[in-house]
Amino acid sequence: MLSHYKRSLARLGDPVARVLLQAHVRPNHLTVLGLGVSLVAASALAHGRFRAGAALLTLAGLFDFFDGSLARLANRVSAFGAFLDSVVDRYSDLVVLLGIVLFYHWAADTAGLLLTLITVVGTVMVSYTKARAQSIGLTCEIGLMERPERLIVLIAGATFNILTPAMVVLAVLTNLTALQRMLYTRRVTVGAAARESVPTAAPVPAKPAPARPTAEREPTELRPTP
Repeated sequence: MLSHYKRSLARLGDPVARVLLQAHVRPNHLTVLGLGVSLVAASALAHGRFRAGAALLTLAGLFDFFDGSLARLANRVSAFGAFLDSVVDRYSDLVVLLGIVLFYHWAADTAGLLLTLITVVGTVMVSYTKARAQSIGLTCEIGLMERPERLIVLIAGATFNILTPAMVVLAVLTNLTALQRMLYTRRVTVGAAARESVPTAAPVPAKPAPARPTAEREPTELRPTP
């Protein structure tokens, strides 16, 4: 949902992005730094340091937020930059969830472990359904639990020590978002196929106008010439 406001919110990061630009920081540097911070956040979460993990996740999210603004101001928007950003985001998501899996495993919390594994599946499928839709030419940025929302739920859960309820929300809504994207893609593609399969009506040839019947003339009697 929040991705629909991404362009309008991107302007808020311009002042910081200008400072980073003057410091000769490149967008890809921020992207990779965000992954590094996510690794540290995952370690903090795995060892039960939830508030430290929440603070690090917030910092990683800011790196991800500012790299887009920096790329635009530096005129470095590129296909590879978008690719790298997407791949690093997936690594960051999965690394953080792996940290939570380790926490529940070490705590022998079977319910929390199961919920986190379901969230891992949902997170992967949210990204996969979007990528597959884009591969057939669709923009599929819909759903209740995209990446910004997932980060917010994780940060809130870790900050207020309600990580298990947060995992319940994520386990349900990530998979629901993947289902939403599947149904959306089906609706769009089936509708397009139905429109293409309707045959164009061939023009009906105009019927020739019926010929007027020629009046039959009775033969003139031959009369002798006087």
